Amino acid sequence: MNRQKHAGFTLLEVMIVVAIIGILAAIAVPSYQDMLERNRLKQAAEGLKSDMQFARTEAIKRSQTVLVTRTPGNAGTWCYGLSIKAACSCAQLTTTAADYCEIKRVLGTDFSTTNMEAAVGNNSSFNSRRGTIGASGVTFSTNNYAARVVFTDVGRVRICTPSGSTGISNYPVCP
Repeated sequence: MNRQKHAGFTLLEVMIVVAIIGILAAIAVPSYQDMLERNRLKQAAEGLKSDMQFARTEAIKRSQTVLVTRTPGNAGTWCYGLSIKAACSCAQLTTTAADYCEIKRVLGTDFSTTNMEAAVGNNSSFNSRRGTIGASGVTFSTNNYAARVVFTDVGRVRICTPSGSTGISNYPVCP
């Protein structure tokens, strides 16, 4: 009689593999969520930094003062906008409205776990002659991390970690 061997896995082997995969997933998920939180915070801070630099170049290029209007908020309810008008509302959706941010506007809805806190005032303007701005800053934070976008009188924009906060790597501590 010819006995044929059946190749396959036993139930015990499959259960061991599933248990190992479950343990590895339980270890990986918290660090993955932590990475997502850090990346969203970094994206919000880098976005404002690049938009501030864009506003500076637009002020010089257009020979007009460019106003940056910020509306602080928590859990993605914040926004900011760029305008050559006296003031704009970054929450304004009607393009023909007088307070519409005609150059650019960014809503924080894509950053649902990120908060924005303005340091001094919510409006900054870049001078059209030299691209200067009043010294100020904006702090972005999550439950575990914080990053601060700082702009100096001469128009320099940089990102740093607020002292006493857990920051994102590669950013120095704010003075």
